[in-house]
Order: sequence, then structure tokens, then C-alpha cells
Amino acid sequence: MNDSAKQEAVAVLFSNRGIRYTGFFFILGYRTDDESFLAGIRKNDDIQPVGFFSQGLKEEEKRTLIQAISANRKPGSDPVNVRVDPGICVELSFTAIENGGLVHPMFRSFQLGVDWKACTWDKLVIDNAPAGPNGIKVTHPDKLVWKDVPITKEGYISYLLQVSPVMLPFLEQRVLTNIRYTQGIPGEFFYQKNCPDYAPDFIQTVKVNDIDYIVCDNVSTLGWLGNQMAIEYHIPFNRIGADKPLEIVFDLDPPSREQFSLAVKAAIEMRNVFEGFGVISYPKVSGGKGLQIHIPLGNRSSLTYDDTRVFTEFVAKYLVERFPGDFTIERLKKNRGGKLYLDYIQHAEGKTIICPYSPRGTDEATVAAPLYWDEVQIGLSSKSFTIPTVLERLSKGECPMSGYFQQTNAAVPRIISMLKEQLVGSR
Repeated sequence: MNDSAKQEAVAVLFSNRGIRYTGFFFILGYRTDDESFLAGIRKNDDIQPVGFFSQGLKEEEKRTLIQAISANRKPGSDPVNVRVDPGICVELSFTAIENGGLVHPMFRSFQLGVDWKACTWDKLVIDNAPAGPNGIKVTHPDKLVWKDVPITKEGYISYLLQVSPVMLPFLEQRVLTNIRYTQGIPGEFFYQKNCPDYAPDFIQTVKVNDIDYIVCDNVSTLGWLGNQMAIEYHIPFNRIGADKPLEIVFDLDPPSREQFSLAVKAAIEMRNVFEGFGVISYPKVSGGKGLQIHIPLGNRSSLTYDDTRVFTEFVAKYLVERFPGDFTIERLKKNRGGKLYLDYIQHAEGKTIICPYSPRGTDEATVAAPLYWDEVQIGLSSKSFTIPTVLERLSKGECPMSGYFQQTNAAVPRIISMLKEQLVGSR
């Protein structure tokens, strides 16, 4: 899979790729003029029509379905459009989903033993995930992962699969640290670095410093981790086998969520600095209390962590000098005096950052969501970016970090060379 394919938006999850998808739906009605049947599915606890079908039914099956609809027609149905409450479940195949509707739907079978409430969008996503022969196995699909929102395990794994085209490129070929909430959120959690002994054979690992890390390079692994209640996905700045960073990330850490505006101010000032230097940068909410700014360096960058420290330290100290009442580089929390901490030391070998699109273990099911720069303004709130809202954002457009891995930021090495020369000259 190339980078451009990986950066596709969630809207193409069920794209027309010359294959037929399958799923369970319920009947919502019948159109008498062309003898077609209206199918529906549950999405976010709402009943959502997905279009009419007529192909694939034998005459006897068609008559049986018409009789069942006629016997249970809803009051007020007109002679052409007969409507019924959900109850009759069927399996359909289709070639794509466009604008919320099935493309070329075809009847496969009645599913009389299926409760219509089990015909969900999340199940449709999981059952059709491109996960190879293993598929995605979900144990206890109705278990609540986020109790306050609420989001079930089925809904959570569906989220991971829907964002996989834009999340996996950031996980690819990087060792993974997870935070697992085995009993849901809120609840106890633990960090997982070592791959558990019971992991299936398809889980790839790599040993680094005696730790057997999981490498999440594919949908199957992502789905398995979700089923293990791995909620947060933390990654280093370099890929496996490399000792040079793939990116620079600034972590803008305000004292509390209530002071998120300080992170917005810092991000805007950083953007001005970066644009002045000709540096391309990408903001994202951390999903916690702050913001993070990503600067891609490209796969062939020769910059070391020591080199990038020159750049990150310069930017951080520049902001502190300009706004000493708002920002600080003081590492001890007790000495920060309510200021935003510009954490340039965090960008180092062995350190990690939250992966774009990773959920967070917050009561609101917030997400480390990429932003467009014009969204970074006063009034922005990290609480607005949750599992449901991020899916809605992606369904309407591309990822704000689209093209990230094609950027090389050739200006950064030149800036670092200039800064090094100034440091030598000042000694």
C-alpha cells in the first residue's frame, strides 16, 4: 500500500474495488411500482435507510416478503410506499456505499434468527474489514468501553477500522506502547510494551532493548489490539532500525484543560515562526489538555536527535523570551507558575508521542485529532474532538495531515546549520 492510498479518507471505506461486500440489514418498506424493498441499518442508535433492492430474490422469497410487509404495514403508508417497523432481517451484498446508500445491492438470504438491533453499521464495518483470512474477532461486543459517552467495544473497534487508512501510516514500522483499560473507562489502566504470550501468530513483533514490541502495520493487528482494550497508541519519533527522527514534534502543555487557550496562543506563534522559515507544520489536539505540532522530515533525512534539539530549543526559548508571562521551559511543575510548558526535551530518542487518531483514556472519548491551521484559534476546544465527531469529520473530507509523508521540509536542515554557526560564533 503506498502513502497516497493510506491517506484516503474514511469515506472510501466501502469503495467500488471490484468486490462485493456483505452485511445484515433490516427491512423498512416496499415500493409497489417497481417491487423493490427498502433496507436499513442502525447507526449511532438511529435507524438509517440505505436504499432499495430487488435483485437476487426468488419469486417465492419475494412473495413471502411482500406478505410479511403487508401484514405489518405502518399506519399512514401510501399505496406506493409501504412502510414497516424494523423486524425482518436480511443479508445483502453490494459493491460500494455512496452518499449513505448501497450501490448494486443484492439479496442473499433471510436472517430470521437475527435481532434487528444487531444490524449495525459497526458490525458491517468489522465484518468487511480488509483483515485477510483471520478477520476481526470481537469478544463481548456489547461491553462498554466508554461508560459516559457511551461506546461499546464493537463501536470502538469499528472506529479503529474506519480510521485505519489515516492512522496506520503513523504506526507503520514503529515500536508501539499501548495503554490498556481492560475494564473500560473510567477504570484502572496499565502500560503495555511487551507483546503478551497469548498473542496470535499474525501479530508481528521486534525486540528492542530486551522488549518484544508489537508492530502495528495492518488492520488485523489494529483490530486485535482494540479487542484487547488497548485504548492509547504511543509511538517513537523514529522507525524500527533507524536512529534518526522521522519528524519533529512540539508538545504544548498548559497547566490544565481550562487554560487550553495558552496552547492555542503558543501554536499560533509557532506557526508564524515556521512560516517565516518556510517550514511546513501540522497541528493536532493531543486529546488531553494541550496541542502538538508535527514537522515531517522525510524518510531520507540525515538529521540526528542532537541536530533537532538545536531547532526545538531555539523555538521554545524564542517564545519564552517574547511571552515570559505565558510560556516556560521549566521542567518542574511546581516552578512553572501557571504557565504553559514548552516541552522541547520530550523530542528525543526513546521518547514517545500519542499517535494521530489514537483515542485517549478520557471520560469524553477524546481523540488525538489532526487539525487544519485555520481551526487553531481562540475558542478551540479539545473536548470537541471525540470518536463520534472525528468519524464525522473524516466522512466529509480528507485527513488534515494528508501528504504528511511526502513532505521533506528542506528548510529545517538549513535553519539548524545556521543556528549551529551562531552558537559557535557566540562562544
